[in-house]
Amino acid sequence: MLERLMESQDEAWERFSARFRAPMLGFARRYGLTEAQSEDAVQDALIAFLEGYRAGRYERGKGRLGSWLFALMYQSIRSQRRDGGRAPAQGAGGDGRTTFFSALPDEREARGVWDEDWERCAIDSCLSRLRSEVSPSHYRAFELTTVREVPAMEVAEQLGMSRDAVYQARSRALQRLRALRDEYEGTEVGA
Repeated sequence: MLERLMESQDEAWERFSARFRAPMLGFARRYGLTEAQSEDAVQDALIAFLEGYRAGRYERGKGRLGSWLFALMYQSIRSQRRDGGRAPAQGAGGDGRTTFFSALPDEREARGVWDEDWERCAIDSCLSRLRSEVSPSHYRAFELTTVREVPAMEVAEQLGMSRDAVYQARSRALQRLRALRDEYEGTEVGA
């Protein structure tokens, strides 16, 4: 996908944007931006990413794409919040007064939030694809045994499958889920 971005392919940009826009929007809203401000912050960060990527500032082997996007989003949120005409309500400072700077997210805290949101989005995306690729009974066997930790024998009885079929369905689903995760993170080689 990243190679196609270098070549100015619209389809690659749409896929890239679709994959990463949701966690970026959620992150911006979590830090007090309105819907419109969040959209602006994401757009600014995506444009900064594309310009930086095409200028050769991102090298896969030197770090995760998610980390670079975090830095761009963090700066974009700060920029949105500094814009007095569009700043969200200010938070209270230690002395009880409302200040602009007290409303800014701490970078370390923000990185933790970003990483959690990024991980959740990756897993949700991969699970959604897995659900569409395997049979409903196999997905249910995977979900019950792996996510809900229901014993395989109980799952077999619920789904009218043999215990071995449940184990095989779970094993195949986990294998495919790992492959989907690798594919999702494929833009982060060297992480």
